Amino acid sequence: MTAGTELVRRPDAGAATVVELDGACGLSRDTIGGKAWSIDHMRALGLPVPPAFVITTDGWADYTRRGSIAEEIWAQVRDGIAMIERGTGRRFGSVERPLLVSVRSGAAISMPGMMDTVLNLGMTAAVEEALAAETRNAGYAEDTRRRFVQQYRETVLGDENGVVPVDPWEQLRGAVEAVFRSWDSPRAKTYRAHRGVADTLGTAVTVQAMVFGNLDEFSGTGVLFSRNPNTGDGPVYGEWLVGGQGEDVVSGRLTPRPLDDLAAAQPAVHARLIAAAELLERDGRDLQDVEFTVESGTLWLLQSRPAKRSARAAVRAAVAMVEEGLIGADEALDRVSADQVREVLRPASGDTGDQQPLARGESACPGLASGVVVTDPDEAEVRAEAGEDVILVRPTTSPDDLHGMIAARAIVTELGGTTSHAALVSRELGRPCVVGCGPGVVAALAGRTVTVDGGAGLVLPGAVVAKPVEQSVLDDVAQLAQWVGVDGDRLAERLEQRVTEDVEQEEVSVTAPVTELAVLRLIGIKGRVNADNLALSLFADAVEIAACCEGLVTAGFCATTPAGFRITPEGRPRLAQLLDAERETVDAAAMTVAYDEFCVFNADLKVIITDWQMKDPATVNDHADAEYDGSVLARLNDTHQRLRPLIARLGGLAPRLSRYLDRLDRAVERIAEGDHTYVARPIMDSYHTVWFELHEDLIGLCGLTRAEEAAAGRAH
Repeated sequence: MTAGTELVRRPDAGAATVVELDGACGLSRDTIGGKAWSIDHMRALGLPVPPAFVITTDGWADYTRRGSIAEEIWAQVRDGIAMIERGTGRRFGSVERPLLVSVRSGAAISMPGMMDTVLNLGMTAAVEEALAAETRNAGYAEDTRRRFVQQYRETVLGDENGVVPVDPWEQLRGAVEAVFRSWDSPRAKTYRAHRGVADTLGTAVTVQAMVFGNLDEFSGTGVLFSRNPNTGDGPVYGEWLVGGQGEDVVSGRLTPRPLDDLAAAQPAVHARLIAAAELLERDGRDLQDVEFTVESGTLWLLQSRPAKRSARAAVRAAVAMVEEGLIGADEALDRVSADQVREVLRPASGDTGDQQPLARGESACPGLASGVVVTDPDEAEVRAEAGEDVILVRPTTSPDDLHGMIAARAIVTELGGTTSHAALVSRELGRPCVVGCGPGVVAALAGRTVTVDGGAGLVLPGAVVAKPVEQSVLDDVAQLAQWVGVDGDRLAERLEQRVTEDVEQEEVSVTAPVTELAVLRLIGIKGRVNADNLALSLFADAVEIAACCEGLVTAGFCATTPAGFRITPEGRPRLAQLLDAERETVDAAAMTVAYDEFCVFNADLKVIITDWQMKDPATVNDHADAEYDGSVLARLNDTHQRLRPLIARLGGLAPRLSRYLDRLDRAVERIAEGDHTYVARPIMDSYHTVWFELHEDLIGLCGLTRAEEAAAGRAH
């Protein structure tokens, strides 16, 4: 494509449904979508971007109401094509320097893989002949037409043998309508429903002049990252595919070449690309993912957005950008999650030599850790606070054990599988974990120094030296820890606290009087918890809760620790007394029936949480596949909606349980808003945490014990 005269000024943005993207559009992402906003912003920066216009979300809303494109809007679309024609010196539907365009969706929020796109629109047999004659490259013209026909049939017609319209304007109308319709496709609706995205937002449609990476040997398409998305280091990192077009690079169908190949073949183009990436990163103050096309030695940028990155890249880039003055320390801390810190610090397996394992089970969470085996969670916490490395080994675990699990370097259980409490919690904590090692393991390992190889599912004698974490990683983690004011080994915990601080500041409504039983029971289940988090869980006033806790401390039923209040040995008989009294007020037969129903849901939920954490038994879910995550969250939401009547019924049987429905609803709302820490984070009111606490309460109200239920296979 050859750039021609500048596009004419667009009509007043306030009145137009179709708006030129000339760098001065001034409309929000909500109105024009992320892709159009990116195009307009790059043009404002003076970067080479093919001319384009956008049909705003108002156009989608109008189409949805009418079921067709209004004639006044279609007239604006024709004006938009005329703008592109003037900007390129080409004519849409003509055999004299024909213009082809792309038609892409443009929602305000990113919905990867959910919406439709059509490239090379305007292609006909006559246009193919004209392009072949103009470029003296019949192969390019034939390839371009083949791509268009295949994509139009798939996206617009939904028929691989469908008849593609000959009239380019009819093609364009069909493609725009297809993009509008794709907003309400089942996959898109499911994606939105489980990310809290309103169906009323709608999609814009971006129409842009095509540039051709499949034109000749000096053409291609590529993806560039302003820093390596795997390591976070500079310089730029990317791939390049000679003769490619559209999504050829990211689809995985073809093997691209290193960006160095572009530097060798077309150094001037490569230099311009690097300069553009650096500008976009400085402007966006974040690692950028840039799509580009080279057409016969001319560089064109198509999109730029914040890049997805590995845990290592997130840590490295956050620290580096502070050092470079792009962002501040607080923003760097906001960009790194607790999970990412745990991942970069997780040691790889070491050299086990010919040692025979002391125990063998299922791998629940990878990693390597050594320490002395303790079998009591309270002892694990005390010894860990004294600086000792401990391994917690239990028949099975429950929410009561959480404080010991947090303190331990690794976790081992006799019972349970990869969907057990120990497995689910250990993955969220980042603790190596081996489950289902068989009866007798607790007694056999108690007091021994062992090494847990979570990836291999082994417990080995003695301390196995792990491969060291790279010093550069330790340095970056130490810097982040210094900025937040903690030691490096507490960075992940502090980052989790930062996530919940905003929630803790929210005004809460009291749903029922807070009783001594409610407070003492929640402290007992959580192990260690501060007054603010208690208030959040109980939907109560923090001052009232703090006063109640102080009263429990004065009575000797609770004690204060750096991590919050804990129940004392004297408090456990008091809690048992209160629970016995509560049980006397409950219809035992009705509670047993309800608990049996709960256990059916329990089996489903454990699988859902496991699938959220692991894509398969050997693959940790890195949450880079939005479609996969969306399907898992859809299952979680469906299970929750089916469960709500049961939990409401439980609240009628035992009023103290009524708060569980509010807590689970809140977790679902947070997940829908995009905060996925509310799926399974142990130290907050995540869905998984609240669910297990409810399970623990139901066991008690049915007059059962965790050990009995574990033996029955219902409480691993």
